Amino acid sequence: MSVWPAWAVREGERATRWFHVRLVFADGARVEGLVTVSEDGVGVEDLRARPALSLDDLAAFADWIEEPLARACGAAPEPSAGSGDAAG
Repeated sequence: MSVWPAWAVREGERATRWFHVRLVFADGARVEGLVTVSEDGVGVEDLRARPALSLDDLAAFADWIEEPLARACGAAPEPSAGSGDAAG
């Protein structure tokens, strides 16, 4: 998983930042996206995947990028419900 800044736009005291996101899986599958982060939340501007993502995988994309994106922004992600529970 790679996350790196693309650019930022500031309007007064508000800022929106764009990040490139890349996931490469052991089987050669890859997902690349352009994600925005602002005080309003996170948005996916562009997403490309080979092979194509299923709807379930697309829904899981936010979970895949949450922690690396938070680190790139200099913040830790909020704990999710059930964090700390042992998965079995």
